[in-house]
Amino acid sequence: MKKIFKKKTADEKKSRLKTTKKSNQLKEKEIVIIDNEADEKEFESFFSEVIKKFPGKTSSVILNSYGKSKERAEKILAKSKIQFDSIFDEFLEGVDEDTRKKCHKTVHAASLTAAIVGCSPIPFSDALLLVPIQLTMMARLHKIFGQSWSESMGKSLGKEIVVVGLGKSAVGNIIKFIPGVGTVAGAAINATVASTITETLGWVTVKMLNDGEDIFEQTMTFQGQFQKLFNVVQNSNKKSK
Repeated sequence: MKKIFKKKTADEKKSRLKTTKKSNQLKEKEIVIIDNEADEKEFESFFSEVIKKFPGKTSSVILNSYGKSKERAEKILAKSKIQFDSIFDEFLEGVDEDTRKKCHKTVHAASLTAAIVGCSPIPFSDALLLVPIQLTMMARLHKIFGQSWSESMGKSLGKEIVVVGLGKSAVGNIIKFIPGVGTVAGAAINATVASTITETLGWVTVKMLNDGEDIFEQTMTFQGQFQKLFNVVQNSNKKSK
């Protein structure tokens, strides 16, 4: 009788452990779904805001190729996440987890938007189109940190962003027009560069805001931090090839 009782108790413990494990797994799945839904909601809001800032013809081209461009852009970002997350995590040391999660939604939305633009068939304009994407991202990040942001402040910083992004983003456009390479290959490189520049700018903004630094007063620091982080990302990308 005692043996039967012990066996039953052991079985009950195993059953409870299995139930607890399943319950925890379900909770984890629910959290992932909620996070994904929140990310998608932020992206839709972000993309809708940015698309209105582009010239009408440009917006039409982007929207007409949106489905295919977004599909390619998501694959590019998934690959970048594997390559660069550890670099950004190390750079963001000192930024608490809750703040990172809030900022990640905005930075991800901006990076995905930049990649979609990079995948769209718009020659010789990607670098300039990144500016409204990046300024919208920075405005939202300032809001997360409770910092002020105005249109005039954005315009003054826009010049700095063009200097940072123009040369890098032109690479894909040039490749688009090399005979035998084709638009798809060119777009893939362009979108990767566009999203990487945008994500790097985003995390530099987060780091400086978290450290209490004023980006507008310390543009040289902003440029310096961007170049330093972007170089690490580029070197990592070269090693992985």
